[in-house]
Amino acid sequence: MTRRILLVNPNTNQSTTAMMARRLRAALGPDAALAEAPGCVVTAVTAARGPAMITTPDALQDAAGHVVDAVRGALQDAAQDGSQDGSSFDAVLVGAFGDPGVRELRHLPALDGVLVTGIGEAALLAATAAGGRFAIATTTGELAGSLAELVARVGVAESYTGLELTRTDPLVLATSPQASRWELAVAVERAVTKGADRVVIGGGPLSDVAAELESTYPGVIVEPVVAAARLIRGA
Repeated sequence: MTRRILLVNPNTNQSTTAMMARRLRAALGPDAALAEAPGCVVTAVTAARGPAMITTPDALQDAAGHVVDAVRGALQDAAQDGSQDGSSFDAVLVGAFGDPGVRELRHLPALDGVLVTGIGEAALLAATAAGGRFAIATTTGELAGSLAELVARVGVAESYTGLELTRTDPLVLATSPQASRWELAVAVERAVTKGADRVVIGGGPLSDVAAELESTYPGVIVEPVVAAARLIRGA
């Protein structure tokens, strides 16, 4: 049985949507750990309004409404297409680390019985699944308070060692994957030194960089899109 996944990017950058969709499809595909899981089809949509990259609490808060609008539009499109019935999707994934809109989507009647999660929630659950302590490394320092709220909301605060930040402006780092990788590696080192067993790379746009860091820190890095794929597979 094919499972239908809707990926919503709250950032308005279409290339980020395409990158996360590529990583999600790859992670949902058959591999040694997931060979018995059913096939999945991913539909990816981008928020129509908002910044290309969410870097402030106000933008994160505003994104919730844009996410709901995008999901409603995707549900309408699927219904008009006529190729899908029922709720149209088996899972909805919000692709921004602060999980904007997840709580609102869980109250939509059209998504009753549908798995709704965000890459933030999925990553934090993955980081704590085997016990031990975890940190978050990210480029968006202004979201520190929002990320602390996310940690508390998911219920993993007792395992949290803290937030480790890069130094360069996040919009500048977004234009340089090499600089982003280097500064995040420094942040990961700080987190491990402080006692973190796992380090979550906090940001959907950072997924490719997180994958590169995994080769340097095997068993340490948690990449949110991959974590979400595994959560969806296990649901």
